Amino acid sequence: MMTAQRSVVITGGSSGLGAATAQLFTEEGWVVHAFDLHPGTLPAQAVFRRVDVRDDQSVKDAFDAVQDSGVQLRCLVHCAGITAFGPSQPGQLIDPETGSVLQNFETIENVLRTNLLGTFSVVRHGAALMSRNADASENGAIILTSSGAALDGKAGQSAYSASKAGIAGMTLPLARELSDASIRVAAIAPGLFDTPILAGTPKLERHVPFPARVGIPQEFAQLAMQIYENKYLNAEVIRLDGGIRGGFISNSPFVR
Repeated sequence: MMTAQRSVVITGGSSGLGAATAQLFTEEGWVVHAFDLHPGTLPAQAVFRRVDVRDDQSVKDAFDAVQDSGVQLRCLVHCAGITAFGPSQPGQLIDPETGSVLQNFETIENVLRTNLLGTFSVVRHGAALMSRNADASENGAIILTSSGAALDGKAGQSAYSASKAGIAGMTLPLARELSDASIRVAAIAPGLFDTPILAGTPKLERHVPFPARVGIPQEFAQLAMQIYENKYLNAEVIRLDGGIRGGFISNSPFVR
């Protein structure tokens, strides 16, 4: 069990994968700082900090507050992100029936700003704070969240897939850059998980080879903890998806 002399920042920590991760780290004795827009379902011991990852000043202020708490930041799990695809927020570029350009460029821009630029903002401020630990063995680990859609995106997921592919693509160069600060960087690329993102998408589990079900958020949390604990794991993007790949055909991310 970890001692309370180490803290972890979990972005998107109030719901879905982030909430499960906050729960596990809390159970293991960590001081948990959950960055999110709303408090959601956090463990009672966790510290909620309202953060908009699209706003670099908001991110900086939150990390300053973590520093002021007096407990060293040793891990960062970046789960914050949005999807913006599906029937209510079409991610396609043109209307499939008329061929006209869809008026959703602001939606596309918001996905990239949140998922990709938000990751740069969180990593740079988190890494700067970790580097001040001045530990010869390791100052900390940063765990990013990519997606299976980074490689196997469906129609209408181009903005989302591009943002998650960017996260996969930054993992190795960030690991190399931050090695001088004794910080490891890895990424998890989850497949289909039982989170609010999948609400209203029935029977998706039929595409998962084994186990034939969607993932449980606690399984994501377990992998995040394992990445932190395995000190030789660095610069890797790990798929966590039950073996699902892009072989099934769908003209939409929402498979009926």
